[in-house]
Amino acid sequence: MSDPAGSFSLDLGEFLKRLQIADKVSLAAAKKGLWEGAAALKKDADEIVPMTPHLHGNLRGNARRSVKAKGPSKINKDHWPKFQDEDLGPAKFSVLVTYCAPYAERWHEAVDEAIDWSETGVGPKYLEAKMARKDLRDKYYKLIADRIKEELGNA
Repeated sequence: MSDPAGSFSLDLGEFLKRLQIADKVSLAAAKKGLWEGAAALKKDADEIVPMTPHLHGNLRGNARRSVKAKGPSKINKDHWPKFQDEDLGPAKFSVLVTYCAPYAERWHEAVDEAIDWSETGVGPKYLEAKMARKDLRDKYYKLIADRIKEELGNA
């Protein structure tokens, strides 16, 4: 409101309250979106060349994904694909798509090995190759962004 001296005051209370709600909602939505993106990455690894080996041990049914707050990990991150860390305000999250089978890393890293894969289209770097493709990477990021937008629209 203006006063005769030409100064004004503005109450930002409601705006700040809604901003805090949006911050909380967007962080929770980002975690959901990361989970959905990881599921899409796993599905693409099973369906887009190079595909996850199947007949050399059932890796396709052996994957799991987890969303965690960024922090120390015992996992060698050079060998386990993850979404690039995103700065989401006060928290950082990453998502890991891992395989529990002891031979999973060997098949993923078998780049220069002569392996008779038994199936056409399977091969090494079956996860990493998806993240290297801009179209697929954009698809995963869009899943995250769409989830955040949807949740904020409902807040």
